[in-house]
Amino acid sequence: MLFVIMLLAFLSVMLLVLGLATPTRPAAPSFRDRIGRISQATEDSNAALSLSDAQFHASFGDRIVRPMLLRLAVLTDRLLPGKSPDALRLALSRAGNPGGLGVAEFNGLRLICLIVFFVSGFLVAHALAGAAQTRVLTFVVCLIAGIVLPDTLLQQKTTKRQALIRKALPDTIDLLIVSVEAGMGFDGAISKVVEKTKGPLTEELALCLDEIRVGKMRGDALKDMAARIDIPEITSFVAAVYQADQLGVSIARVLHVQSEAIRTARVQRIREIAAKLPVKMLFPLVFFIFPAIFVVLLGPGFLHILKAF
Repeated sequence: MLFVIMLLAFLSVMLLVLGLATPTRPAAPSFRDRIGRISQATEDSNAALSLSDAQFHASFGDRIVRPMLLRLAVLTDRLLPGKSPDALRLALSRAGNPGGLGVAEFNGLRLICLIVFFVSGFLVAHALAGAAQTRVLTFVVCLIAGIVLPDTLLQQKTTKRQALIRKALPDTIDLLIVSVEAGMGFDGAISKVVEKTKGPLTEELALCLDEIRVGKMRGDALKDMAARIDIPEITSFVAAVYQADQLGVSIARVLHVQSEAIRTARVQRIREIAAKLPVKMLFPLVFFIFPAIFVVLLGPGFLHILKAF
């Protein structure tokens, strides 16, 4: 019976991983994809695939895994505590929508992760030969890991993406300055940045530019971008650009000020990290390096003392 349970758990995890890892056409296309399809359909009315052709060409993840996650999401909303759909959608946007997952798919993934860790914890606790307290503790740890792991991985993905955006922001602003001073408008400068660069910040600027092109106000599109990224540097940059747009101030001058401010903040952040290094190095010094030094320095003398007595 235990072998059957382990086999089913392994097969379910493998199917989930294969389905999500397979290159897919997202079931819920992004804003840019929808605009691209509309423009392509306008140019060529025969370019769109029929429903049967689209289902035939869909991958394993689109046909099986994602519908399964959507069905499991209903149970997840009832069984697992979590964020509201709007908060979870914003969290997924800040992480860059990894794997093309939506709110429902992520909730289904949470439920599958909980089931896998529940079964694994039960099997490990059953296999242990220790006391009952050890078995219960092992099972509880596995259960908590199954609940916390998806949100933790999502937060790590968000942190990594924000670090990449912070790293690319000064160079992006410099390219905006060059484009604006060459005579382009701010929207044209963003378009040039999207054309010449790659990365998470470029993706966010491209989405912002697409929203502006379909009629959204520039200030609102920039504010939405700042809310999706959620780092102070972008928030300050968007506020400065919005204020310059409202007051009629030169965009190039504002961009120069923002570039200097962001580079100053980066230097201060690096100095802060460097100032924390001595404290972080204290623990390996005390527990790993000092004992080896003491053995080398005091060991011979201690041996001589033993021989003398």
